[in-house]
Amino acid sequence: MATDAGPILRDWVLAALLRLGGDRAMVDLEDIALEAYRLAPDRFRWRRHPFPNLDLVRRELARMDNGPEPLVIRDESNLSRMLTVEGSKLAAQVVQAIDAGSEVGHAVGHDDALRRQSNAEIARMEAHPAYSRWKTSGIGAVDAVDLADLVRCPVATPVVVFAGRLRERQATAAYWHRVDLARFLGEAASRLPDILAEETR
Repeated sequence: MATDAGPILRDWVLAALLRLGGDRAMVDLEDIALEAYRLAPDRFRWRRHPFPNLDLVRRELARMDNGPEPLVIRDESNLSRMLTVEGSKLAAQVVQAIDAGSEVGHAVGHDDALRRQSNAEIARMEAHPAYSRWKTSGIGAVDAVDLADLVRCPVATPVVVFAGRLRERQATAAYWHRVDLARFLGEAASRLPDILAEETR
């Protein structure tokens, strides 16, 4: 449960899993990491770069799926997690505390500014030629130059940084329920090495 000082790492992961429907179905580790990063970016980021820390989330989940009363269960591939009954109860308490502003509550002005910024970025991506080409012809019709422009980085950006920017935007799109846009960004991030390889041929 969240302490008076605010939620601990475990609590943020539980909240992320519950928000993604982990009380009803298995949720992929990468999605959990993205949501935890969205909820608490200062706690779930890389040390030097603003990307979700998958390893940190994986370690926290590993601590929760052991013991006599585990809070989560894993699938056979070890790539997804789901809340147990006890985990769901605790996660619901954590989410209630977070929503009440125990640590992540922001001033209304900050929330409004963040919403406007997110919606403007989503509108820009949805109007981008790369997204239009993906909708009509699939990921094979999207090139590295398009994706670089989409995430505002040079084509020569290291692939891990490039993919991280796509994943960040995927998290934003998913949060605002832009399902198709989030799917496009996730597919682009997964296929990025191949897309970049095509660019150098």
